[in-house]
Amino acid sequence: MMLDINGATTVRDLLTNYPGAFDVLVSHGMCRECKVNPPPVPLEHFAQKHCGGNLKGLIEQIEAAINNKN
Repeated sequence: MMLDINGATTVRDLLTNYPGAFDVLVSHGMCRECKVNPPPVPLEHFAQKHCGGNLKGLIEQIEAAINNKN
């Protein structure tokens, strides 16, 4: 099943479905410990906190990482 990745997608759901996206989130400041228990926060919140609010850019990076893993 493909996950529709958008601002409401939680970090937990993203990493559960696409572990390859982890490195993208870490590159934006997510701690490595979150790999074991990813937070249930939406990507929109993550982008505001870690990416200067650039949700579109974050999603593009995530999708590129996922596509490169397949």
